[in-house]
Amino acid sequence: MGMLMIAIAIGLFGSIIIFFIAEEMSLKDADFSDMKCLATKELSLDECVTKYSTIKYMGMYVAIVFLMGVVVSTQILIPNGFTLGLIMAYVFLPSVIGSLIILLVKWRYQPLLKILSSFMFGAGYMAASSFAIAITYLFLTKA
Repeated sequence: MGMLMIAIAIGLFGSIIIFFIAEEMSLKDADFSDMKCLATKELSLDECVTKYSTIKYMGMYVAIVFLMGVVVSTQILIPNGFTLGLIMAYVFLPSVIGSLIILLVKWRYQPLLKILSSFMFGAGYMAASSFAIAITYLFLTKA
């Protein structure tokens, strides 16, 4: 169980640090005084994607979390023979805890933005880490 806790801690803290760096890089040109228009004005998706490069930075986040998942699964999860339930703990616990942390950070300011950030963190982490575990399990274990 100790190795599983180490894997969960690596997943949680590593992905939160990567996510905050990617989010800050994508929002470095954003004017937060205009964020109130998110709920009152229809925004052009093309402008949001091209101006802030959100998709590029989220892609980088997912790619780095995928690589981190490959390392954790090859070094901790597969060698220790963890069952599917314990592997799913590595996938879901950091996702849920990280999403809650993001929701709690600055909830009073831009709550809609924090809900979207929380969803992007959780969905990106679950997709990348579960895909990484599936790929490494497929290639490293014998059927």
